[in-house]
Amino acid sequence: MNTGQTMLVIGAFTLLSALTLAINGTILSSASLGYQMEANLNALSLGQSLLDEVMTRDFDEAVTNDRRVYKYSAMTPVANLGPDGIEAIGHVDSSYTGVYLSQTRFDDVDDYHNYTRKAWDTRLGWFTLKVTIAYIDETNPNNPAPNPPSWQKCITVSITNYSMPLDANGNPLVYTLKDIAVYRKYF
Repeated sequence: MNTGQTMLVIGAFTLLSALTLAINGTILSSASLGYQMEANLNALSLGQSLLDEVMTRDFDEAVTNDRRVYKYSAMTPVANLGPDGIEAIGHVDSSYTGVYLSQTRFDDVDDYHNYTRKAWDTRLGWFTLKVTIAYIDETNPNNPAPNPPSWQKCITVSITNYSMPLDANGNPLVYTLKDIAVYRKYF
């Protein structure tokens, strides 16, 4: 081979190397995007499942067992939101199987206040779900109740996982789902 042919072979290998790196970068980027999308879907699914679980509970401890209240003052004060005595679970309720203590111990919406759940996914690891409960203004649900309690509670579920898309600071995004529980005192 002469010098001209050697230069062509070197140039061809250079182009092949650049093309291989570009394709590998695209595959890696695509795989990363796939994990992020899977994490997004799993996060939303787990969050909605927990939100649905909360919404199946009675509105307040004062109205469990088919009791009714007709005054705000009869409901749980803001300072007492959270599980009562034997309902307490501890710091974090976690499960590899999807069976959580909250499903059998909590009987009303406010028991979930400051509740943290860890859900295991075999591909993406642990998802962390945190719940907060707050009384909200009945005329403007985006605001806290001016004089809590009220006939409405906002349930907020925040979900995180290390595979979720990153924010500008490089931290995984926190997804938030909200719903409003309304007490229907006349039904």
